[in-house]
Amino acid sequence: MTQEESQAAETEGDAPQPRWQLFRNRAAPLLPEAGAAGAPLVAVITVMSFLAVLAMASLLMVNRAASEWTSELRSEITVQIKGANETEIAAGVSAALRVLEETEGVIEAEERGREETAALLEPWLGQGNASAFLNIPAIIEVKATPTLHDNLELLRNRLEAAAPGASLDDHSRWHDRLSNAARSGQAMAFGVFLLVMGAACAISIFAARAGLAANHEIVSVLHLVGATDDFIATEVQRRFFILGLRGAVLGLAAALLALGLTGMVMRSGLAADSFLPEFSVGGFMILWLLAAPVATCLVTALTARLTVLKTLSRQY
Repeated sequence: MTQEESQAAETEGDAPQPRWQLFRNRAAPLLPEAGAAGAPLVAVITVMSFLAVLAMASLLMVNRAASEWTSELRSEITVQIKGANETEIAAGVSAALRVLEETEGVIEAEERGREETAALLEPWLGQGNASAFLNIPAIIEVKATPTLHDNLELLRNRLEAAAPGASLDDHSRWHDRLSNAARSGQAMAFGVFLLVMGAACAISIFAARAGLAANHEIVSVLHLVGATDDFIATEVQRRFFILGLRGAVLGLAAALLALGLTGMVMRSGLAADSFLPEFSVGGFMILWLLAAPVATCLVTALTARLTVLKTLSRQY
């Protein structure tokens, strides 16, 4: 061998190995990626994580909407003044406003215009018919403190004494209906989240059993060389955790994209007339949404571990 050939051989021996060759030296996982514990499991967990994030977002959105609705209702009172003619109604409005100004806890009291009140009746009576043929009652919108809102009996009696045609509505009926509807929506969203977690458990059980069955020889060799059931379960748990993490991240990304597009559509004006609150993803909401894929990943890994331990205890 010439001197040039010797130097070339030494240079080749000292040269760093390609990156792909370094990764080839990694230890292979106990369960290969192919089969029930591979790509199909990642795809299914992605779908489960996507649904879990959407269920969590629905729960948070219903909670926020209910809080806004009920807070507005608990801070507002409506006083309605009836009368045989406009003069009587106007006198009742003046008397009611004096009572409200003298009442402690009243933040603001404002009469709605006659045209605005008549517009509320047009869907049922037709345009212009309400103001032309009826003595439309006057409506006074009142903003009150929570203390006054919880004890309205004295104010109601004073209004009835000052203006015989006055009636007070604290919106308690609508408050109760909205609260019940919100609780039903929250229960439904939480139920969907629990169903998704249950489906993730079932899929993890099936995948873990299928993986053990497909790698029965490997498990037998491990037992022969002294590996314990806990060691095998830990390896399987780590493998399922990696697969679950992949699926959870993909599902979270897809869900955030869908929620972001939904928020853009609602802010663009297509849902401007909706009674729903403004939808946005940010702040603490993202932290709550992160809990859904994390739960999916942990449920998948822990269920796989318990399934492996139970299966191995029966077989060996």
